[in-house]
Order: sequence, then C-alpha cells, then structure tokens
Amino acid sequence: MLRFSYALLFVVPVAAAVAWPRADAGAAPVDDKARAERCAVRLSIALFGTSPSGDLLADPAPQSRVDSMVDSPVFEERFARFLNATFNTGPGREPMDDAVYYVAKSVLSHKQKYEDVFTGPMNVDQDANGVPVVIGDPTGLGYFRSASWLRRYAGNEQEGYKIVTAYRMLNNTVGLELVAMTNVPGADLSATGRMVSPCKGCHNSSWYALDKAAKVLTRRKGTGGAMTFAPPTDGPQDLADTTVTDDKSFVEALVHSQAFRFNACRLAFKYVLGRPENACESTVFDACMDAFESTGKIQSAVAAVAKDPGFCP
Repeated sequence: MLRFSYALLFVVPVAAAVAWPRADAGAAPVDDKARAERCAVRLSIALFGTSPSGDLLADPAPQSRVDSMVDSPVFEERFARFLNATFNTGPGREPMDDAVYYVAKSVLSHKQKYEDVFTGPMNVDQDANGVPVVIGDPTGLGYFRSASWLRRYAGNEQEGYKIVTAYRMLNNTVGLELVAMTNVPGADLSATGRMVSPCKGCHNSSWYALDKAAKVLTRRKGTGGAMTFAPPTDGPQDLADTTVTDDKSFVEALVHSQAFRFNACRLAFKYVLGRPENACESTVFDACMDAFESTGKIQSAVAAVAKDPGFCP
C-alpha cells in the first residue's frame, strides 16, 4: 500500500460554487417530463457522445438506464478512445501505436477488471492483414509490454534507462503528473547529475523515484527500428512503499494502491463531466470509490458519477 497524502500528489480544485445546480426554493414547479428529457440528453452526450435514442428520451427515469448504458458496446468504444487519448502524449503514427485503445477495448468488452488494462496477460499483435489484435500472452503486462508502446516511450536517457517509460506507467495508473524542473543548456542530466537538487526529488528520493523505477525495467539498446531491450541488471529497488524487482512487480504495486482507485474515479469524473472532481463533490467521489472497489470495473466508477441525483437536477 502506498503511503502518502493525496493533498500532496493530487491537486483538487476548489469550486467557487456548488457543482450540481439545483432549483431555487422559491422557483416554479419543475416539469417532470422536461426534466427527464434534459436528463436523457445529458446522459447520452456524457456516456455515448451522441443525442439520446427515442427510448431513452421517453423514459421518465433515464438514470435507471445508466448501468445498461455503460455495459454497451457504444460506451466501450468511446471509453477506450478516451483512455487512449488520455494516456498518450499525442496521436500515434501507426495503428499499433494505439496499444492502449486495443487493450482497453478488449478489457471493457470482456467485462474484466480495470487493472487488467495494465497487468492482464495479453499483448497487441497484428493479424494477417496487419490489423492490430489483442492476444492472450502469459508474459504480457496489459499494454505495457507491447513492442510499439515500449519503443514509443523508451526515451533517450544516455545510458538506456527508460525514465520516460517509468513516468508513463506512473501517470497512466495513478495519475502522477510531473513538470521538468530545468531545461538549462549544459545541465548535467546524467545519472550522477540526477542525484543532486533539483533533480533528485523526482528521480531518486520520492516514493515514485523515476531513476529507481527505470532500474527495474528493461534497458534500451539502440534507436529507431534497431531498438532492442536488455534485461535489467541493477537488482531490486525500494519503490512505491515496497521492494520491486521488475516491471510487473512495479505495476502491480501501483494498481493495488489506494492511489490507483482514486485516479480511476478522477478519470470517471473527467469522462462524465469533462473535468476533475471539485472539493464539494466528496459525497459523489466517495460513492464512486466504493462502487469501483466493490467490482474493480471502471464501468462501476463511471456509473456512480452518472447516477448521482445531482447529475440530473
């Protein structure tokens, strides 16, 4: 279990006003039919990105359909694309560069736990027509061992340590966001240089220490199409409040943390509302955390946000 304060890792914006608008006490009676139609429109746009169907628009209680909506292929497709856009730094040049999308779509459509996106025994390959497909692979680690993903985020550290890979793993699983402290020409960015301030905080002395994480990952050899990866040789590292020995134990430590569940609900808020949670939405956020912990499925987290009474005032 990772021990740290969310207040240190995650910046929670404070709302200037309540997040869920409600009718004033002295307002005229609400037209229930009109409210249900507005709710149907909002739900359909939030979950599907489309206008509501006639059935949903005619339903007097559209939120009762949330569970079936997040269980649908339309949601699975759109949420997989959302994760792909969120977890990557930009569009991929080739279909195989979108390994996140293919693995996420497979996990969602097979109703697997969200953690399988990162730790599942699977990989992304190409069929006879060159189309990316997800295959079972006992040596797989979600999309983190996909060849195209590894090359894309191998980085350019001079000794081959994959610091960028380590950061992407942390960012994708627990939502860690870091900003480079210096880009001064001539700065010592070697392993020795990263052990002194201001670099050592992120690279060597924090719970997520990027250099330590990179030491348990495979080492990059070469560049471009000639790039290969050699096994790590630096031994176990104390990281994420435990001892990790390779990429699998590192990622498993992350997905079994409270920070992973926290980030899953932050993603649910971003998907449904287009923004992170506000400080005044703790009740909804807690409901999301409980729902996600109960099933392990991201669909449950999204549904908890969309079913909250305040979503359709």
